Amino acid sequence: MTEELLPNIVSFLHAIPPFDRLPSKVLQKIAAQVDILWLDKGMPLNTQAEPPGCLYILRTGAVEQRHLDGTLRARLGAEDIFGFSLLHALKEQRVEYHTLALENTLLYRLAYAPLQDSISDYPQVLTQLALSAWRRLHSALNVQWSEQDKGIFFRLAGDVANRSIAIAAPHMSVQQVATLMSLEIRTSCAFIVNDKGTLIGMMTDKDMTKRVIAPGKDSQVPVTEVMTDNLHTVFEDELVMRAVSLMMSHNIRNIPVIDREFRPIGLLTPQQLIQKNSVQAIFLIEQISRAASIDALVNLTPVRQAIFETLLDGNVAPHIVGLVLTMIYDAVTRRLTELAIDYLGEAPCAWSWMAAGSHARHEVHLASDQDNALLLADSATATDRQWFSHFAMYVCKGLAACGYPLCEGRFMAATPAWCQRLTVWKDYYRKWASNPEYDGLLKLNVFIEIRHVAGDEALFATLDAWRQQVINHNPRLLKALLRNALKIRPPLGIFHNLVLEKDGNKEKILNIKRAAIHGVVDIVRLHALSAGIPQQNTEERIQALLQQCALNDASAQDMLGTWRYVTQLRYLHQSHALQRGEEADNSINPERFGSLERQHLKDAFRMLSGFQDAAKMAFGG
Repeated sequence: MTEELLPNIVSFLHAIPPFDRLPSKVLQKIAAQVDILWLDKGMPLNTQAEPPGCLYILRTGAVEQRHLDGTLRARLGAEDIFGFSLLHALKEQRVEYHTLALENTLLYRLAYAPLQDSISDYPQVLTQLALSAWRRLHSALNVQWSEQDKGIFFRLAGDVANRSIAIAAPHMSVQQVATLMSLEIRTSCAFIVNDKGTLIGMMTDKDMTKRVIAPGKDSQVPVTEVMTDNLHTVFEDELVMRAVSLMMSHNIRNIPVIDREFRPIGLLTPQQLIQKNSVQAIFLIEQISRAASIDALVNLTPVRQAIFETLLDGNVAPHIVGLVLTMIYDAVTRRLTELAIDYLGEAPCAWSWMAAGSHARHEVHLASDQDNALLLADSATATDRQWFSHFAMYVCKGLAACGYPLCEGRFMAATPAWCQRLTVWKDYYRKWASNPEYDGLLKLNVFIEIRHVAGDEALFATLDAWRQQVINHNPRLLKALLRNALKIRPPLGIFHNLVLEKDGNKEKILNIKRAAIHGVVDIVRLHALSAGIPQQNTEERIQALLQQCALNDASAQDMLGTWRYVTQLRYLHQSHALQRGEEADNSINPERFGSLERQHLKDAFRMLSGFQDAAKMAFGG
């Protein structure tokens, strides 16, 4: 390396991530380690003749990588970095892929070990250049947040709970418990525990009014006669967000916090959380539950967007963002069903409003449309179904007004086919699972994940048990779902401007949903169905597969890294679109990508391609 070339190399490194985070003195040290290689168009990079343990940076030109069987691995352009897999392969003395110059190409070669030494004091850069692709993707998520940033809802329930609680014994009278609550502890709630200290019930001041004072009940009866014994609780090591979810799902206001021995250690209430964190917009749910009309719900839509932007600004983990947006979606849906009943009168039979697709998986984003359905009791008559048709139309139109667009494929409760009795729904799943072809497979792909949102949960549980029975451990269904999952392969050939497809304005865009997100969802679902795992959320499925040893640690980490990165990329794109006054969607303008984003995308697409190939071997026969 001649001294004359050093300033030029330093200038180049200074302009590309992650080297742009390094001070000049470190860049000068790295530049001095660079070897310059030239490849004529059509010339291969003979990695076996190259010095061992090197990374390569493309200064100019383009290269193509192909697996040993000739299939495309990737195409790379200026500023791209490669060689990580070659370093892995070197340890096992094997060749991963061949590299060929598509144009006259100038490469910078860096020995990996000296490079690591040079950047050892800069952990953010070190992780961006880690050998493991999932570590590189994880570092790009930037999901580390401070206590102040992450807010109360992402802290442990035990750290936030009010520990000034009243503990009562089962033999105590209602009057004794009331005295304990009002005079001794001064709390609105008492926990009833057995002789082992295990929580068996709860009594609130509202329970006192409704169950004792209003009906004129004797205040000397044991508290166990009037207490609430069907409790929703959270463990002290769970997130406060879990308690918030229970409050919204079941319209309750007091959540006991217990230890792993089921002993009460504190209490969480909405009022307490609001007082401690008044700016947290998650309690939009409170406003939703009190909205008196569809117009009032529509007026809350900007607040939902503000919540989303706040979460993104705080670098909250992608799965938490999806959970929060899902909880808001659920709350709007639930309130619309209540308003519909106020308008139409009481429902003529038992029913369950079901979410499907990403809504069912707790993976809602700002561009999520409606995938929903209605489940009716088998007693429903033709007249009853007419009532539910009006009911479904009211709710679906209300959701559309609130920013949840109607499904283009009409997979909604307002469509007669998806407003059916239990027997019909069971027959749907039986046919789809036993003959998963063509139109049936499309419908199953929408409704393969379902979740109860409002109505009769016991009715839903009956259908859900049947659904799981027919879709789990079903080899024929797995093969059909695999064929469907392999119809769209990740765009391994991207480089330079990532030109993939054209939108309605004939502009070149990357559809992140089609290119990556659907692919990960489909592959993880295959593994979950094969293992009989009940979880529906993609991240929870991966964690459960790892716990059951249905995936090894390396595969699980790769899947998590890929899933989190592409999900975060979509959320960031939608957040930036809102800031620009544009529509939040899945279509990303590739002109806004830097070289590091391209590098991470290529890592993600390569790993997704690997997941698909592995699934083909596992489930394709």
